[in-house]
Amino acid sequence: MNKKVIAVLIAGSFVLAAGCGNQTKTSSGNASKAESVAGYNASDYVTLGNYKGVTVTLTKTYKEDDAAVKDYEETLITNAGGYTKDDSQTTVRKDSIVNVDYKGMKDGVAFDNGSAEDVTIDVANNQDASSGTSYIDGFTDGLVGAKVGDTVDSKVTFPDDYQSTDLAGQEVTFEFKVNYICKKASLDSVDTDFLKKNFNVDSKDAFFDYAKKKLKESNESDKESEARQLVMDAVEKNSKVKKFPKGLINERMENLKDQYMSQNGITKEQWSAFLKQYGTTEEKFNKSIRSAVEKNVTTELVFTAIADKENIKFDESGFDSYIKTLTPSGSTADDVYESYGSSKASGRKYLQMIYRVNKALDFCVDNATVNEK
Repeated sequence: MNKKVIAVLIAGSFVLAAGCGNQTKTSSGNASKAESVAGYNASDYVTLGNYKGVTVTLTKTYKEDDAAVKDYEETLITNAGGYTKDDSQTTVRKDSIVNVDYKGMKDGVAFDNGSAEDVTIDVANNQDASSGTSYIDGFTDGLVGAKVGDTVDSKVTFPDDYQSTDLAGQEVTFEFKVNYICKKASLDSVDTDFLKKNFNVDSKDAFFDYAKKKLKESNESDKESEARQLVMDAVEKNSKVKKFPKGLINERMENLKDQYMSQNGITKEQWSAFLKQYGTTEEKFNKSIRSAVEKNVTTELVFTAIADKENIKFDESGFDSYIKTLTPSGSTADDVYESYGSSKASGRKYLQMIYRVNKALDFCVDNATVNEK
């Protein structure tokens, strides 16, 4: 199976490091309810080593001097699109980066989700210059030779298997207005219009202050994330998982598959065809994800055992706050539960366990010594 597909699948299955950061603080109390959340007694499966007072050293240097801020300014500019207006160019070439407004029409009528404004296009590669997202074949063909201010058309045919059945296999026309031709943006080349549009600042001095603030925030977040990962790795290294609870690995693998299908609109009837599309089988798929699932379950068992030993309680109010960090705009908690299990109930139970694991990791981080490089 495509390794990128596997990576995306695994990344979505375990929400430990990304889920709650340092938002959950530990509390003590009776662990009986907490054990029922996990569904097993972790101490039967784990021999804990040193977990309270581990020492780790950050591997990266997090600088915030003027040179670091300057570098971060360039990073911000690149992330904002990385292109700015080039008044010296007036005609679109095959290798141009061009800013356009476009409108898609079928039989002379604009169709849904087919229009956009202020889009920067890489003509040669037929893709969005900022995100790298590819367009359908022929999308940018009509732009070559157009002049700034021109309105030009491109006729294209959607592929037969296009996701919108109304457009699949249909010929449409995209009408483009050429706003300007671009050049690679840099700190030296951007003007105040670019800074105002992308960062809401009106001078390079103000942009420096903005970048310094954002760099500090980024460093603090990155240091916290790295510290959590290093502490997690150290605690797991000091501990030993004697065996896995019976059936748990297969259960997690099934949940992982269900989660991926749910998030991508794949039905159980379509699953075999999906695997075949990537040149694999159910057996090969299971083999390819087993080691990653076992790693996830190892983390689950170790930190559940720590939560039990330290009497870290499960609390509904903290859990509700945690779920909010996982809930995209326009979705509900139930949507999140259903995306992490074969049912709403199983997804909720899984996330309750992960929430408590996060609290145990917070406990270990709070009691660790973290040295900077």
